[in-house]
Formats: sequence, C-alpha cells, structure tokens
Amino acid sequence: MIAYADADGAEPSPSEIAHAIARAARASLDAGKFDVALKPLSADDVKQAAEDRPVGHDRLAQDANLVLLDAGALIAYAPYCARVVLASDPFDLDFRKAFGLDADAARIRLHDALIGAASVVALGRPVFDAVTPLLPRRPEHREYPPLALRESSSADAPILVVNNEEPSTGQELTALLASAFPAQRFLCAGPRMAFEHAWKAVLQIGAAVSSRIGERLCDAWAGGVPLLQLVDPASLGAHRRRQAARRLEIVVDHGKSGLLYASLEEFTTGLGDFLIDPLPARAVARAARRRIDSAADWDGLLKAVLQ
Repeated sequence: MIAYADADGAEPSPSEIAHAIARAARASLDAGKFDVALKPLSADDVKQAAEDRPVGHDRLAQDANLVLLDAGALIAYAPYCARVVLASDPFDLDFRKAFGLDADAARIRLHDALIGAASVVALGRPVFDAVTPLLPRRPEHREYPPLALRESSSADAPILVVNNEEPSTGQELTALLASAFPAQRFLCAGPRMAFEHAWKAVLQIGAAVSSRIGERLCDAWAGGVPLLQLVDPASLGAHRRRQAARRLEIVVDHGKSGLLYASLEEFTTGLGDFLIDPLPARAVARAARRRIDSAADWDGLLKAVLQ
C-alpha cells in the first residue's frame, strides 16, 4: 500500500507520484509481482493520526509493504517501520498551515519516521542532499524515471502546451496559437492532464524546468511524441550551460530530440509546417524515443520501492 498526502504543495505532488508508480507497476513486464493499492490522506487524517499515535517507541507497519510518500504520510504513520519515498524535503513545510500541527512536534515525528524507516529512497539530488545528514545510513538515490506520454496521429488529437514561463506568457501564447490554428485543440498542462489524452505533439514554452510528471522532455521522448520548443536565444546559452553542469535535459537538441525555435514567428511557422506535414517531426520523435530506456529505469525504481 502506498500512502500519501497532498497538503505540502510539492511538484510533483505525492498523489502524482503514487499514481505514476501504480501505473508503471501495472505496465511493467513484472506486473504480476506488484499489487499496488493507494491510500490518500487528507490534512484532517494526518492531524488525527498524529494525535492518536504517540512517538517514542518502535512499531512495525501493519502492512510489511507499506510505502510512505513525503511529509503527510510520514507524520501520519510515524513511528511505524515502513519504506519511505521522498520527492521533496519533508522538513521544508509550514506544518501548521498544511496540517494544523505544531512545527516542533511535526519535526519530531518526521525525524522518528525517517530514523525508523525500513528504507529511504530519495527521488532526485536535492532531496537526497537534504535528508542524508539526518539519517544514520545513506538513503538510496534515484532519479524519477520517464513516464511515457501517449502519441496519436489522429487529426482530432489535442496538442499539450507546457508553460515554463510566467503564467500570463503561457496564457497569451496559447490564445495566440488557438487564434492562428482554429481547427487545432490546445490544452494547457495541469495535474495528471498529460496522461488523460493521446497527444499529437507537445509544445514546450521556455526551458523545460517543470518537474511535474508528464511535463518533462523525457516523458514525451519515452512516448515518441513530437516536441516543439520555444526558447529565447538570449537565455539559451545559460540554459545549455546549466543543462551540462547539472545534467538536466531542459532544451531539446534540434533535429535529434525535438524541434527548437528562437522566436515566436519561427515557432508559429514551425507548428504550421508540422500540422501540414507531421512526418519529419515524428521521425525526430522516433529517434528520441530510442535514447530512452524507461522500462529499465522503472524496473529499478519499482524493485527499490515495492519489493
């Protein structure tokens, strides 16, 4: 069972991670080995559990396969000995605002839960660096694997718009595209939106800095969905230096992993060309897909989390 609470406002949210793990487990070649149930917790659930379950002594999890995601579930189930998966720093939270709990008491529960955890998996370098000094043994560091978007060649399929700039910029550009291509349906990215449809293409506005599952470049690559990206040339050099230094994939490699445009005019023209003849962009998407081994990445994470 995977328990999670969404009160911390983190991206990706605990619910997104829980649903993605469950989805990947069902699609895995070893799907028969995984039986995943999800338990969402409200802020009231977390507060009530914190009041009902004292800390200060060890208790085994009622379910030997209990997995806790992030701060809310850790507080609710402390001090049960369970597996913990962290995608954000659990201590970086306004506990009173999120759960109505005293900050000192919440931190004690979090620390007890982490100390007593059967194992801790840190998704991403930032959370690994944040929690490692607090634990008696190093957590397992993993990156969040790609989760493939579904591609569609249907003329009626929508196009996903991922805005990495100011909200007003994304809204204005989406409105402009809808006006320029009235026959096309553009949908702005949102929680779990990316997996509700099969996509004709993904438009990335700005460097792909969103960590939300389904809005990363690797998710489009894993599904073979054509990627068109607009990045201001004035900041492109800085983006690429940061990408190289931190090994982040935030800008497509033009003609190899997507189509990159430096101006709105070029971007609009490129999208028009794609809508007339999508085959070149789809060939690029197929090549990008070959560079992603999402099945192997997910297999490793599922075994670390669920077995």
